[in-house]
Amino acid sequence: MINILIIGIFEGLFLAALLFTKKRRTVSDAILALFFLLFALNIFLSYMEAYNRRNGFPYPLFIFTAAPLLLLHGPLLWLYIKSLTDQHFRLKPLYLINLLPIAAMFTQHAMSIYVLPIDQKIEYVQSEVFKQSFSYPFFLSLIALSPIFYFSLGLQLINKYKRKIEGYFSQTAGIDLKWLNVILGSWIILSVVINSFFIIDLFTPLAPFGLMQFISFLFAAIYVIFIGFYGLRQENIFLTNSINLNLETAASNPIDSYSKPLKEGEKEFIQTLLDFMSKQKPYLQPEITLKGLSDDLKVSSEYLSEIINTDLNKNFFDFINHYRIEEFKNQSKNEKNKHLNIIGLAFNCGFNSKATFNRVFKKSTGLTPSEYINRSQ
Repeated sequence: MINILIIGIFEGLFLAALLFTKKRRTVSDAILALFFLLFALNIFLSYMEAYNRRNGFPYPLFIFTAAPLLLLHGPLLWLYIKSLTDQHFRLKPLYLINLLPIAAMFTQHAMSIYVLPIDQKIEYVQSEVFKQSFSYPFFLSLIALSPIFYFSLGLQLINKYKRKIEGYFSQTAGIDLKWLNVILGSWIILSVVINSFFIIDLFTPLAPFGLMQFISFLFAAIYVIFIGFYGLRQENIFLTNSINLNLETAASNPIDSYSKPLKEGEKEFIQTLLDFMSKQKPYLQPEITLKGLSDDLKVSSEYLSEIINTDLNKNFFDFINHYRIEEFKNQSKNEKNKHLNIIGLAFNCGFNSKATFNRVFKKSTGLTPSEYINRSQ
């Protein structure tokens, strides 16, 4: 199992090196590289603490050095997500407030543990007397709550970003940051499971602290190995598609739950829009955007977005894909298309992603494309 820790250390260093040496490296790449470096450092310090326990503490300097760094994982991951979802992202002094918990923990450790003579420090660890102090459950609770807090913040940023791009694009594959859910989701599962055991141990002893710490960082090493394998296989972590568009002014308003009263001229424009969609079929263009459609209709993106969002009660993504789904239904019944499979038909209708097509079709009809075709025959 020690070998897994070592592999995790080198995997973290390897991933960080890949990101730091990328061509056209971005701030996001640098933050993610620091995230992997932090994991590598955390796992290394845990390895040294385990080595100390097995070999009579030849390196007492490493005692209780791994745990405080756990309070940096959440802030770094949140900062990474923010840098990807905010086109105008800048590092701000205000973000330093996220360092207060780790600063407090290091200060407490420095005053009560690091200053102890070596013999007392070793005894402090071996006897596990630290569990009886007020600071242990306090900082343990802080470490347990930190991932939940930053997971919530990260998820909010991802969902907000998703709403923005769906207000402007009809295809979001490649720019939806969907792979972030894998990193964020696996990280929160890892954190909650591990921290739960330490919390339970406060009330019902489960195992020696050293063993629990070793196992927790063993899982952390597995997490880094998994993310490395996933990132290299999917090419998502190391290749981020940029959006050449200012999403802050892209008029991607949330959908209202009701339609507002129509202003003068809006009823006529809505009819013009619907006629244009039926006759010209712009949705057959896979890369159609809000701006492209507004240019065709000779109106501003903001005006078109307002009409679609408030009067038609949809965002641009759902509006366009509604027509694509209806086109698919029609084409699937046409004898001339019998030679095409389902994905071929979907691509004929303007989709360029199998996953997006299946998801949108299921959401709209409650059926998979195969189920729909079988029922309509």
